[in-house]
Amino acid sequence: MASKRKVALAVALAFAACKHEGPGDDDDTPAAATVTCRAVIAADIDDTIEVSGVVAPPPKVDAIVSSPIAGRVGAVEVEPGDRVAAGALLAVIEDPALPAGSVEAKAAVAAAEAAKTAADQELARADRLVTAGIGARKDLDDARAKAAAAAAELEAANARAGLASSRMARRELRAPRAGTVLHVWRKVGESVDGTTATPVAEIADLSVLELHAQAPPGALAKLVEGMPASAHVLGVDAPVAASVIRVEPAVDPTTLLGTVRLRLDGGAPRVGTAATARIVVAKRPGLIVPGSALRRSLVGGDEVIVCEGNKASVRAVTVGDRGERGVEIKDGLKPGEQVVVDHVLGLEDGQELQRK
Repeated sequence: MASKRKVALAVALAFAACKHEGPGDDDDTPAAATVTCRAVIAADIDDTIEVSGVVAPPPKVDAIVSSPIAGRVGAVEVEPGDRVAAGALLAVIEDPALPAGSVEAKAAVAAAEAAKTAADQELARADRLVTAGIGARKDLDDARAKAAAAAAELEAANARAGLASSRMARRELRAPRAGTVLHVWRKVGESVDGTTATPVAEIADLSVLELHAQAPPGALAKLVEGMPASAHVLGVDAPVAASVIRVEPAVDPTTLLGTVRLRLDGGAPRVGTAATARIVVAKRPGLIVPGSALRRSLVGGDEVIVCEGNKASVRAVTVGDRGERGVEIKDGLKPGEQVVVDHVLGLEDGQELQRK
């Protein structure tokens, strides 16, 4: 009987020991997590339209210089990046026919002047003979006609000489405005055809730059000049403030896209750099949480960890726009609630929280 009491007492002691034992390998209760909780922010949400394009100078301060005459490039006086004044020499075009034409035109002027001088002398002689009564009236009329023809020929020769001089002057390509050389497309010895199909150089004023972007008709209809925007330029770390300055009234019939121009305020981007811009078209009230508060659920939805006292509450949410201030929460949270903003992965519903 005594031995049975000893066995029962040993069993009771072992059960009590197991009951009061601290969390061990068989305890599934997660330990308290140290987290940071922040309140959900009520703020105005920007309704935006995103457009993409390239950085470019305004059309009014951008000039592409082409040769008005056909020939070969004889000299190039500038390089990309050079700052030039208005009227600065950019390049010289060679055409062997131009110098010969100029010499020929000058010779024609000299011949016309000699012919006019002779005609004037003949007219004066005929006039004296008629006045003295020993000359024929017909000879005077012929002399007057020859003098008039010589005068007309001299005028035509001067016009041709002026045209030849103008063509000689057009051999020199000069900057139409002050600015920076962006491109030099032709090298010495390369041909130009005298049209805009063979440009030589591009010059622009880079003190003001724009984003030239494309947008579909539906987006263009919502855009108005003066709307604020935020541009992200490739190679520029911080967002660049921008604003809409022109919405083109027509779209390209091939691409069905229209151009919208935005002025960039700072950032010093390079011309031709790709960029995107988010244009604010309207504002509405909403809720914002930091992007670090979101996590993906096991079924692929978005969820946050709500700080309910000192316990975690897993809450499914509907996400809206993602911006620089945070992520919009369309449904699932209320103003004033607090969410975990760090170490959200691994937190379980009902887990104890220890706030930092």
